[in-house]
Amino acid sequence: MSMELFREGKFAYQVLTPQYHDAALIVLARAFCTEPVCSAVAEIKPGMETHLHDWVEFIGYWMDHCASNGLSVIALDVDDGRLAGVFIVRDLLMVPTGFKEKYTSTDKTLSPWMNFLWHMDSEATAKMPELGETGKAVDLWFLGVHPDYRGNMIANHLTKAVLPLAKQAGFKYATIEATNAFTSKAALHNKFKAVHAEEAAGWQWNGEPLYTNAKEPHGTWTFWVKNLQGEECKA
Repeated sequence: MSMELFREGKFAYQVLTPQYHDAALIVLARAFCTEPVCSAVAEIKPGMETHLHDWVEFIGYWMDHCASNGLSVIALDVDDGRLAGVFIVRDLLMVPTGFKEKYTSTDKTLSPWMNFLWHMDSEATAKMPELGETGKAVDLWFLGVHPDYRGNMIANHLTKAVLPLAKQAGFKYATIEATNAFTSKAALHNKFKAVHAEEAAGWQWNGEPLYTNAKEPHGTWTFWVKNLQGEECKA
């Protein structure tokens, strides 16, 4: 059953359902293979190279929840049925069983990346304590656009699509952890406000800087927040 929200050009934006679980996982993993900080660090530390299967494993932890919570959205090319983009959404405080144990270890190339995100969450929550209250904040968690479809403003439209769903679900705040300039641009377009920002080059993993060579315009990570009860957020 289609749960279409709206159309923009040849793309239908609809709620993610279990029918698209696997396709959405692959689109997200494929999109994040070009994540700027991870791609850059592999140039100076080849052992930190992150592959498609690493992203599939990482994102796979979240997919059962996000494909069934009624908050995540996909962009579907109506001409050929291909999945063009995905935005998976979760309660900010939700962490799947076993995920934290795996990604606090040093065995995974994505452990530093995730620990930087947890650091950003902690800093933002210190500035906005309400974010740490149960049921207050929904996290617009993973946004990915298939490389074949970039340049169609899909990220902006996916963000536009998820906000009313989050508001209707009763959340007060929506958050975005932007690890690249593209996601920050979508956050600004949708009137999010920056709560905390850091240069990736200054963050340390095991006592040493790691993400020191991100290419412009990337390299700044920003934690964005939008008040869903504000007048600018219409359901």
